[in-house]
Amino acid sequence: MTSLSQPSHQDLYKLVTTGPDSAQLQPPYNILGTIFAVAAAPDIPLPDVWLPWVFKHSVKRQDIKDLQSIHAAVMACLQWQLQQMRDEKIELLEGLEYSAQHTSPLAQWMQGVLLAHTQLDKVWHKAWQEMLNSQHGEVGKLQKDLKHCLSVFSTFADIPFALQQAKDKQQLTTALPLIYRSIPEVLRTYVATSGQLIEYLPNQFETFVAKE
Repeated sequence: MTSLSQPSHQDLYKLVTTGPDSAQLQPPYNILGTIFAVAAAPDIPLPDVWLPWVFKHSVKRQDIKDLQSIHAAVMACLQWQLQQMRDEKIELLEGLEYSAQHTSPLAQWMQGVLLAHTQLDKVWHKAWQEMLNSQHGEVGKLQKDLKHCLSVFSTFADIPFALQQAKDKQQLTTALPLIYRSIPEVLRTYVATSGQLIEYLPNQFETFVAKE
């Protein structure tokens, strides 16, 4: 049973939980987190680049029983996420309730975001470098904003570990519910930061159209 209401998310959930490749796929919310970070990237990679990230481990194409359905499902989710970003409707998905468990849907979603962001580090770095070369006055603020976003993602990806590493465990424990309520704004900041970086990468319009 899932609390996901979007048809594309429901299709993905069914594939992950009951499909012929379910044992090899990441959990549904992990995949949706990966898709969010892919959609938010300054330069969206082609599916062949990021599709392998939805699997738990390296899998040969010939060993995937229903690659066509997996591809269709994740692309439908990507298109939905991109439309949400265009419409500036950036919120937490259904089911991402506050939880301190590192296996919760919230933790899995954040883990997916971090996985994709890490894999796309070169894309982000290239965009930062182009912006630095332009001597844009807001570079410092944007870097601070992105650092805050990643800190929030990392914290909720594994709250037990974050508490273990905290200088003041009790203070963080008390603050976590409040920080959780700020996550939608953090997501909007993450997407907005990428949006400003896009301006400094060449041929973005042509590239985006080609991928559509």
